Amino acid sequence: MKYYILGTFWTLITVMAIMPTVKADVSISLPTEGLPQTEPQSIAPKNLPSIPAVVMNSSEISIYNRVNRYRQSQNLPPLTLDPIISAQAKAHSEEMAKIGRIGHQGFNDRVQSVAKEIVYRSAAENVGYSVGYAQPEAIAVEDWIGSPGHQKNMVGRYDLTGIGSVKNARGETYFTQIFIKKAWYVKDAD
Repeated sequence: MKYYILGTFWTLITVMAIMPTVKADVSISLPTEGLPQTEPQSIAPKNLPSIPAVVMNSSEISIYNRVNRYRQSQNLPPLTLDPIISAQAKAHSEEMAKIGRIGHQGFNDRVQSVAKEIVYRSAAENVGYSVGYAQPEAIAVEDWIGSPGHQKNMVGRYDLTGIGSVKNARGETYFTQIFIKKAWYVKDAD
């Protein structure tokens, strides 16, 4: 069975913004050929109990709400939170918190994992780091808005998102937000 993805192909772009106690990094990538494709899943599917519910900590909820408020201020629709994407974002934030460094290592692997469940057209990722702030998620989102690459992802033509926020024992908070644009595809009838 073949799938044809209708859309554009994005290349890898990396932007880095570093502040005294806040770091942010952004990447856009779209490897779609050769990935397994299935029907898109919504966050609240009916009659599909195998899809996990989204369980978010207060930092993740804050990022989700702040990014959607920003999108709405730009006359864009809000992003829908997806548990599959959130699991990938959370795992990446946990890994960054463990090693004490931000980056996009494994971004293509995260997107390929998402692609097993969601047919997508494009994907992007914002990551960040903060220490010493009472509301690190507020600083992260403000910095993303002020960074051209991060802001481009935030206002991009995406419909789904996943967010992971993890604070390590050193008091450092690591953030990952993955953006996904669902694809409309034509399935070959082999």
